[in-house]
Amino acid sequence: MNEPWLISVLFFAGLCTVFFMVLIRAKRKTAVLQSVYDSCVQENEQLADEIDRVKEELQLIRLKAGESDRLKAAFLCNMSHELRTPLHAIMGFAGLISNPSISEEDKVVYADIINRNVDSLLEIISDIFDISQFEAGVTGVELEPVNVNDLLNSIQTWINLEKAIAGKDDIMVKANKANKDSSFSILTDAYKLKRALGHLAFNALKYSESGTIEIGYTFSENKIIDFYVKDEGIGFSKDKLGVIFSQFRQVDETPTRQYGGLGLGLTVAQKFAAILNGRLWAESNPGEGSTFWISLPIK
Repeated sequence: MNEPWLISVLFFAGLCTVFFMVLIRAKRKTAVLQSVYDSCVQENEQLADEIDRVKEELQLIRLKAGESDRLKAAFLCNMSHELRTPLHAIMGFAGLISNPSISEEDKVVYADIINRNVDSLLEIISDIFDISQFEAGVTGVELEPVNVNDLLNSIQTWINLEKAIAGKDDIMVKANKANKDSSFSILTDAYKLKRALGHLAFNALKYSESGTIEIGYTFSENKIIDFYVKDEGIGFSKDKLGVIFSQFRQVDETPTRQYGGLGLGLTVAQKFAAILNGRLWAESNPGEGSTFWISLPIK
């Protein structure tokens, strides 16, 4: 008598079980689909962010490429001017010397002018040659004992000669030697060290009209020798620190800039310092002069 009721209960229980199983499977499918959807949304967002990042990088690369092209064009224009200046002087005064009406005294003066312009031309060519070697990756190091005090004396003598030629008699050039031993030497590349310090010294002379230019060295811990060139010239602001060591860049890049040059000197000096396992940095304030340092390990 109870069997039909029991069958009904069992049928209803089975129907509920099937319903709940279908519901659970539907929820699982919904969860899986939601997870897939969320994953797709997240991937799309990441892809969009990556596309935006790539766009920004491409824009930055394009701007840098444009700036590089502008700097190279300005450099080529500047180089053309810097090369023509000594060449015109050499050609002009060479023609005057050959004139029989020119006195012997004037010929001596003209010959001196020719020699100075030849030196200027050779300096420009040396800078271009050094940069081309850096770009080609063929710059090597030739280590040899270098008498440090003799090196400073030679740079001081050279800058004094350049000072006289430039008519900057109000500038005093002095050398500060931390080691008074006349035989004090270090193992380094003489050409690269002298070129680097020479560029710094000439830069100091170019941007100074009076005061003192000091060329010297001190010692730091861990066997480091710190060469420096200090001047009391025009100086430069801190925002120029990221520019002055860049290739083809100068402190003053306006069309009416007062100071000449190719803008390669500090780049060459910095690269030479790096090749010698050292570093070059600067300290300066506008109107208060500048100090350039080259730190090298002592060998």
